[in-house]
Amino acid sequence: MPGGSTPTRRRILCTHCSLVLEVDEAAKSVSCRHCYKRVVTEALIVKNYVAVRKFHTANRMRITKKGIVYAAVKADDLEIDGVLEGDALAMRGIRLTKRARVKGNLRGRTLVVQPGASLVGDVRIGPDCVPETAALEE
Repeated sequence: MPGGSTPTRRRILCTHCSLVLEVDEAAKSVSCRHCYKRVVTEALIVKNYVAVRKFHTANRMRITKKGIVYAAVKADDLEIDGVLEGDALAMRGIRLTKRARVKGNLRGRTLVVQPGASLVGDVRIGPDCVPETAALEE
């Protein structure tokens, strides 16, 4: 790269096929070389209403106190300060603040729940509950 340093790269999992990809740190999205689908790689902050079937990122996702999400969610780290109706998978951890209102099943490596949060659904927490991440550690 002329006049600059080499770009930093990071390993992520495709949010569709769960296979490992190496991407530039600054990339906002990439095409998976395995399944050819678009993978969002930027951190997402949800400040309003979102209603879709799947809402995925291979980075952090934060649902703010005014955020309302009706979708199956997948992210590296997930913080919920608003409303989530749908199942959630976090490759690392899930954090529910005191204002969080969740109706759906949660799966992740760690879970932090502040007093006052509401959760209706099944919870599966621990390294063994997210076997997809084993490919990143190889």
